[in-house]
Amino acid sequence: MPEIQERQDGLATPAREGQVRAAALRLFKEKGYHATSMRDIAEAVGINKGSLYSYIKSKEDLLVPVFDQAQGMLTSQIEQIAADTAASPTERLKRALHAHVTAVAENLDVLTVYLSEWRQLAAESLATNRDQRERYAAMFHQILRDGIASGEFREMDTRIVMLGMIGMCNYLFRWYRPDGRLAPDQIADELIEMVIRGVQAT
Repeated sequence: MPEIQERQDGLATPAREGQVRAAALRLFKEKGYHATSMRDIAEAVGINKGSLYSYIKSKEDLLVPVFDQAQGMLTSQIEQIAADTAASPTERLKRALHAHVTAVAENLDVLTVYLSEWRQLAAESLATNRDQRERYAAMFHQILRDGIASGEFREMDTRIVMLGMIGMCNYLFRWYRPDGRLAPDQIADELIEMVIRGVQAT
């Protein structure tokens, strides 16, 4: 049956699956996960609703890869930055903030869905995603602790400051526009300046 469907669609399965996932991402961003139906996705791709199940198992099957992609974007660079102990904590914090801001700005569709809809995951997937987010946050947290230990940063509640920094960077998905007044690097520089002034030792 899938082979018949492929011939009817005129596309090989990988190509059609890519279309399905791209359409779902666009609709999740525009309408939200719950408001997007399987029929909406099928109509956007130009196939029957029943044909979707040749490519995916469920609507959540379209959401999980978005989160994997988004978390991978945010984590890979920060891992390298956090591990670079040859750099000062101040330099590592600047680079980490820059990486986070530009990742959100340059991957706006994926990260908008990720940051808006992660609570929609089922329990098992939600637990995995929570572990990934906590691991990511721990790297920021360690940079702050290293800065205090080196005397570069003031004494602070590092967890609260870490959560505030990540939340500030994440919130770009609400207001950043690619055609806006400032480029991602300029936005990152402004936010970095604000954070560094707030955490540095006097």
